[in-house]
Amino acid sequence: MSSAEAQIATRHQEVIPPVEAQAAFTQHFDPTQPEKSMTSYQKLMHQHTLQQFENANLSSRRRSSDKDMGVASLPSEGSRGSMSSTGS
Repeated sequence: MSSAEAQIATRHQEVIPPVEAQAAFTQHFDPTQPEKSMTSYQKLMHQHTLQQFENANLSSRRRSSDKDMGVASLPSEGSRGSMSSTGS
């Protein structure tokens, strides 16, 4: 990853205003070399997507381990001592 890509990647958690994002793109990617710029941008977006999937995966694992430990779970036996509405 180039230093320009690294600088943009470090800001992935921040909300960047559209005007600033457009300015950053032209500062970090050369508009006179569109194929090279597109390839660099695709790599950056691919890394961002991989990070998003990894974050979702970690979050899912945390939720699964919480469930396995009995956190916020309901008993599966059903109600004890409930009355049937049909047996009168």
